[in-house]
Amino acid sequence: MDTPNNISYEQYLQSAVKIAREVGPKILENYSNRDKKVEYKGAVDLVTETDKNTEEAIIKALTTEYPHTKILGEESTKDGIYNWGNEPTWIIDPIDGTTNFVHRFPLFCVAIALSINKEIVVGMIYSPVLNEMFTATKGGGSYLNGVKLDVTNVDNLQQAVIATNVGYDRSEYGVEFMLSNIKNILSQNVQSIRMSGTAAWEMASVACGRLDCFYEWGIHPWDIAASSILITEAGGVVLDPSGGPVQMEGRRVLCGNPKICDLVSKCLGVRKPL
Repeated sequence: MDTPNNISYEQYLQSAVKIAREVGPKILENYSNRDKKVEYKGAVDLVTETDKNTEEAIIKALTTEYPHTKILGEESTKDGIYNWGNEPTWIIDPIDGTTNFVHRFPLFCVAIALSINKEIVVGMIYSPVLNEMFTATKGGGSYLNGVKLDVTNVDNLQQAVIATNVGYDRSEYGVEFMLSNIKNILSQNVQSIRMSGTAAWEMASVACGRLDCFYEWGIHPWDIAASSILITEAGGVVLDPSGGPVQMEGRRVLCGNPKICDLVSKCLGVRKPL
């Protein structure tokens, strides 16, 4: 592998795992607290003091250990400008599923990825409530608590469980677009649809075979970077909803096993730019 300072992907991964486990107890402590000091980034887009403090702690730990690396973090990125280049870059979502966290709904996670030359080479998803640690490195496989993962081999929608989320767009167009996609999938007699409110965890659930497919519009690189390598290393694909190559900064994703993704892609509309 070609990494700066000859640091292995596994070493980077173990650093991310250690840091995630270190911030986990404080997240859990605040999870039980009803007063989470919530702020609004948009009409229905929340951020808490815990999000900010957790990201600060992760950034400090990673940049202290690896001063040559850059940071792309949800709470530290301003005005939607990613500034994501070829340098080794940590992509961080301190709490993916903040609305769940605020309402004490137990599905949320810490997501940390590393990109080199804008390719995701390390990914880690940690659920402190469920005590689940998903890990992957380029060429090294995908794991949940040390057990190797594979995506499902379901090849028809009648046996498939598909996940998506409603996102934050409450415009008439946005609501209609979201509902029309769900209607199109349901009309194909899909077994079920799930909405858990955390793209990173749902994509990790695709990697471990709980879900067959996931799609969403409106997401950011930190929502999908870590889980994308979990899926590809588990034998799945991460695509644009059109079926073409995914663009991490394109604000949309479709992922799962290749056969189901092909079927779901045919059900999804083309959205005007966000």
